[in-house]
Formats: sequence, C-alpha cells, structure tokens
Amino acid sequence: MDEVAADGPRKRGRPTRSEREQRREQILDAAVRLFLEHGYGGVSLDRLAAEAKVTKRTIYVYVGDKTAVFTAVVGRLNRDVFADGETTDLEALTSRLVLTLHSDVAVGLHRLVIAEAKQFPELAGSFYAAGPQRYVDALSALLGPSAATGEQLFALLLGEPHRRRLLGLEPAPSPAEAERHASAALAALGLRAT
Repeated sequence: MDEVAADGPRKRGRPTRSEREQRREQILDAAVRLFLEHGYGGVSLDRLAAEAKVTKRTIYVYVGDKTAVFTAVVGRLNRDVFADGETTDLEALTSRLVLTLHSDVAVGLHRLVIAEAKQFPELAGSFYAAGPQRYVDALSALLGPSAATGEQLFALLLGEPHRRRLLGLEPAPSPAEAERHASAALAALGLRAT
C-alpha cells in the first residue's frame, strides 16, 4: 500500500521529524476512531493501516504492535494533563486531570478497557500504567509528605461524576466545571481553602 501524505503522495527519502510526528498522530487518530467504534478485539493492524492510510510496517516502526498502539493512545492523553511538562502547580494539574479524564475520548477508552479486560488482560495493565498510575505518581510527588495521598486525591478527581460519565448519564465537564470539581477535591482533603 502506498503511503499518502495529507497533502498528496509521499515524497521519497527520509521523512523529517515533523513528518514522522504527523504520521504517528495520523496512526493514533485512526486508532482512537477504530477502538472506540469497534473495541480492542475488533481492530486489527491491517484495518488500522487501511484507516490511517499507511502500511502495517509503518505502524510497527512508528508505534509498535496493537497493545503498543493502544498504550500510545492512552499515553497521548498525558499531553493534555501534563501540558508543557508542567506538574508543579497542584490546582492546575488537578483541573487538567478532571477535564481530560472526563472527556469523551478518555471515558470511551476507559469503557473499552473495562469491557475487554478479561479477554485482553495485558490491555488493562498497559492502560493503568500509561494513565492512572502516572497521574497518581504525579499527584503523590506534588503532595509530598502531606497527610493526603495521590491515590486519595485521584479518587476524588474521578469519583461519582466519572462514574456518571462512564454510564453516559452526564456530558463532559466544561473547563469551569472541571476547575470547580478539582477545587472541591482539594478542599475535601484540606489542600485548599473552600
């Protein structure tokens, strides 16, 4: 299968860094669409290659096997959470966590993992390591020796609103709603005045 760049047939030669990043994003965008529509088990690398308009070999080179693709999709959410590598402002980080993890994509991926964890246990492990564990670790590092733990704060940042999102009972929060939710979680643990 010939690869096609966004602006026409791909030129010969080594792709630039920008072209490599764009191609990887193209693969991950296609993977999100397919995983959310067909589930993990319903997506083959052949199908992903066709959707992303790349070769199967390109997927292996740029991302890896199907589990690695899924892990990269989950890991890509980290860009929104860890904006510009910023993890020193607890209030900003917690607001971004709520906004990102309550988003349609994150909730869809979470549902997918729950539905397919029994059949694909490695999927659940990679999901947890690439997402929730990283967030708990980042929160723990910021909290330091405080009485609250990263796990406690993370649980409050998801909580019942996240369960309602998983069940499709509520829409994704606005940035202002995410900030209020994060502030309430911090206040509940005595980490911020109400």
